Amino acid sequence: MKTTIKLTLVAFSLLLTVPAIAQQFSSSYFMEGSMYRHELNPAFEAPQNYIAMPLLGNFHVGLKGNLGVGDVLFNRNGKTVTFLHPDVTPAEALSNINDNNKFIEDFSTPILAGGFAAWKGYNTIGINLRTMGGVHFGKDLFDLTKNLQNKNYDLSDANVESQAFVELALGHSHKINENWTVGGKLKFLFGAARVKAELTNLQLKLESPNRWTAIADARVEANVKGLEIKEKHEKYNDESRNTRVDPVTGERYGYNTVDEIDITGAGLGGFGMALDLGAVYDFKEMVPGLKASLSFLDLGFIHWNTSHVVENRGDEFVFNGFQNIRVKDGSEDNKTLSNQIDDLGDRIEDLYNMENLGDQGGATYGIGITMNIGVEYALPAYDKIRFGLLSTTRFQGDYTWNEERLSVNYAPCNWFDMNVNGGIGTFGPCLGWMLNVHPIGFNFFIGMDHTFFKVAKPFVPLRSNADITLGINFPISKPKKS
Repeated sequence: MKTTIKLTLVAFSLLLTVPAIAQQFSSSYFMEGSMYRHELNPAFEAPQNYIAMPLLGNFHVGLKGNLGVGDVLFNRNGKTVTFLHPDVTPAEALSNINDNNKFIEDFSTPILAGGFAAWKGYNTIGINLRTMGGVHFGKDLFDLTKNLQNKNYDLSDANVESQAFVELALGHSHKINENWTVGGKLKFLFGAARVKAELTNLQLKLESPNRWTAIADARVEANVKGLEIKEKHEKYNDESRNTRVDPVTGERYGYNTVDEIDITGAGLGGFGMALDLGAVYDFKEMVPGLKASLSFLDLGFIHWNTSHVVENRGDEFVFNGFQNIRVKDGSEDNKTLSNQIDDLGDRIEDLYNMENLGDQGGATYGIGITMNIGVEYALPAYDKIRFGLLSTTRFQGDYTWNEERLSVNYAPCNWFDMNVNGGIGTFGPCLGWMLNVHPIGFNFFIGMDHTFFKVAKPFVPLRSNADITLGINFPISKPKKS
């Protein structure tokens, strides 16, 4: 069991530290003064040539989810308690829990970035640290912990996934004519680590008070350079089941289990490539002020050099009570209570013990694809105010999500702009905003896609949709006239 926890913690550590599942700062999509709009659509140009401040040029950290801290906390007699408190009924405890719960965490920041006008277009270069992570699990997990009854519980399809890589991105935006602007970005991906732990099948059949059945199929795949998995030999208490023989010591044992996990060295774990593609169409002849845009981001993959796999035996566990118990030890049928308890312990260990399948060789995985569709309209009588509608869809298996966002953008001069926006999607309603100041020589911006208003101690948002983006850049040219 400790091994399973260790491997899961490896995934969580990638998820929660320098953190597959990317987010984006959608509030900046229609902000023409933003230096980083090209991250959402490579056809967009920045308003100035610029150099980013390392690590703070575009710092973004965020969490998406459909289950928040506030969904599992309750007020009882003026005190905040968890859903496990006896005064919270099972119906109350499960009322805010979804059938499928997911969290998507993302952290990204440029190590080096900049943009400049040349070659009849606008060009960008960036070396970025990107980490992605997600957790996915069902409602039965809460039902089991809160309301244990004689019925079946299905805890399948739960997983934790995380990956980290460095991205070298080269982009170019080009205006073809008065209507069309297109752009593309070529990305080279240098993989650091990827871990995925999943319960493909976990069934607890407790429908009978006299017979309990459990089935567990779990698998962990780690794509990490220098990962070393050490084994140990486990023996059954029932000696007749110890059928394997250690070729060195001659000792009889029952099965191998994972004992320790070490990383003996660091280095490049994988390499890949991806493309961003985008286009903007200006309807100036037909409807002045109307534009439409489309982009596809992260069309690519990473090939990992190694794939260390561990999984459990997947044997069915059946407990139908202690049978024909003998009082004294040494009985011929081995039915003493002590022996039956020992054998029960062996069978439970069989359920969750992980076996090392070794390095399965290289493996290739996508990093998820994002599609953005945007429509914006500037008021003919006062084009400093523009309205925008953005549809974003992220395709990533269990972590796929969609969001529709309406924004109002205001640019009173060519060095300052702001917006407010609201949306609805997979993770519920959201409220966003952005402030952006970019005179010659200095740029500072700050904003949120999911603004949070209530927090628990110590400053933890009660809702799981929360993020913040800020950055400092150094423009080296005059801002374009709005």
